Amino acid sequence: MKPAHLFAYPTTTIYLVLAASAQSRPFDSLLSSFHIFGDQSPLRKHNPLNQVMPHSSEEVSTGVILSDVIGKTQDIAIFSGLTRDIDPVADRLDDASKNATVLAPDNGVMRNLKRKPWEDPNDYEVFGKNAYDGGDGQDRAHKNLRRFVEAHIVPESPWQEGQKVKTLAGNEIWYESKEAKKVIQPGNVQVTSIADKVANGEIWIMGGILDPRQYVPATGQAWTSLAQEKDKHKNEFIQDKADERIWFITTEPKLGIGERAILLLTPSGNVLWDMISFLDSPTIEFINSKGGLKAIVISHPHFYTTHLEWAKNFNCPVYTSKEDEGWLNRKDHYGFRKFIEGPTETIVDGVTAIKCGGHFDGSLVLHWDKKLFIADTLYTVPSALYHKDRLPGTTSYSFMWSIPNMIPLPPPKIHAIWKALKPFDFEATYGGFTGQDVRRPDLKNQVLESMKIQVRGEGHVDAAIFQESLE
Repeated sequence: MKPAHLFAYPTTTIYLVLAASAQSRPFDSLLSSFHIFGDQSPLRKHNPLNQVMPHSSEEVSTGVILSDVIGKTQDIAIFSGLTRDIDPVADRLDDASKNATVLAPDNGVMRNLKRKPWEDPNDYEVFGKNAYDGGDGQDRAHKNLRRFVEAHIVPESPWQEGQKVKTLAGNEIWYESKEAKKVIQPGNVQVTSIADKVANGEIWIMGGILDPRQYVPATGQAWTSLAQEKDKHKNEFIQDKADERIWFITTEPKLGIGERAILLLTPSGNVLWDMISFLDSPTIEFINSKGGLKAIVISHPHFYTTHLEWAKNFNCPVYTSKEDEGWLNRKDHYGFRKFIEGPTETIVDGVTAIKCGGHFDGSLVLHWDKKLFIADTLYTVPSALYHKDRLPGTTSYSFMWSIPNMIPLPPPKIHAIWKALKPFDFEATYGGFTGQDVRRPDLKNQVLESMKIQVRGEGHVDAAIFQESLE
């Protein structure tokens, strides 16, 4: 930051002292500033800048650049401070010849992150609780922080609606207008206001963060509702040929990604595993004819969809993982949701939800009568369906953070899945989509073997998973 610029906005001096520097700060200083506007901070109580500054109008401040104004808006003080610790970002905001759109999560979003932007769970699993101690730890933290900040910097301004661009981190995004608000895609993150428009760009305040896992087809994001789809689809009910107590429910024509729900008719009450969006009267009548529902269990956020409508119609609880609570974006006015906080949860007698993590922090599988309902927590691959004369090294499952973007899980995450599954015996798995049913007596061993094949293929030869066995 150029010293002369301090006087362009005198009221920002405190922010500039705390958050701005032409050079990266030591990591301990970064930690301190991230918490500086926490609820217990003396600065929060006494800082005169706690009076909310008005957001700019459509008028562009000529002769002023992004580095002059990034620190003046209290609502984004945390994120704006972090931008000063990433030299390529700080340099860009300070370069009048390079335009950018800054997508700044507001302070509330930053405080409520499940983990700090310099933290990566994989680092803790590989390096332990002191993953960010010492020089190497600070290097890891800075690398993670750079990835987070650069994912929120668009090297375009003006940025046109629908124009797909890559952020400085390389993830492709665009925005749409909905009800007079800009919404960043993928991820459906709303822009709550425009903080500033200056000579080399704009600062947009966001009510969320961007997640590089998200996938949207080339045709773009599409939106609909149950009412709009009412006369376009129907649900089909197919009984499992191997077990008449199991029914698969799918929507035709395909709606969304085409997943299936699985109805389990257990002696202790019926359980619906996972969720499809489409719900109509014939579906309600069919399930009620089988005895209704005692509970719904959803494996991970990609399948949350219309779960509140299902729960209301069947007057039953919906179980999801506490770790994934942040992905829920609708209020549960009737109290149907139940969060699974421990490693397992008995849904009804004999039916157990198992928290494996991996694909999402709280990704679940469901165990019943030597059967494992796996959704995307373990992803069934085509070679799993072939049982005879299997060549050594033939895999049956993959373990993915992002399936459409083909980003695999690291060894510690895969190992954690095994440790969650190891106490349970199973001889069949049911995936999230039609045709992903695998049955054979040695299936548990096939899961472990698939884990070792993937970890070895990722280039790891000393990972802890190689020490695991069925015993």
